[in-house]
Amino acid sequence: MRSRIGGARRALAAVAIAVATLGLGAARAQDAPAQQEPAPDRSPLHSLAKSFGFATDVDPPPDFVRESRPATPQQEIPVFTPPPEPPGKIKSAKEVEDIDDDLESIARRHDALRAGYAPSARAVAAAKKVKLKPKPGVSDPTPPL
Repeated sequence: MRSRIGGARRALAAVAIAVATLGLGAARAQDAPAQQEPAPDRSPLHSLAKSFGFATDVDPPPDFVRESRPATPQQEIPVFTPPPEPPGKIKSAKEVEDIDDDLESIARRHDALRAGYAPSARAVAAAKKVKLKPKPGVSDPTPPL
């Protein structure tokens, strides 16, 4: 029984704090100068947040910004339209095979060039590290001395 009373008191206190906060916000909003009429699309939550300093009104843009903007709104760009097809004709199967063969020959030529150079010191060090690193779960084949 006692816990129900404590819970009810807490709920009542929370409601009282919320009402007092809303009342203070409304009082501050009434004390605001009469020259600033709130915009009709503003919500009561925005006016309450503004009264506590958590929200602001946006000033109109300066003249040079207004003058630089187009007079009519620009056309919207559709989001999910497929891009136009690239210009040119579709390659035949023979042309695709020729291109693939060219790329393969270039790859073989580059592999031959790379094989002619010594590996970098970093690559050699990494290879040694991998060879020296014991594999998990495999016992050392050399007997202890």
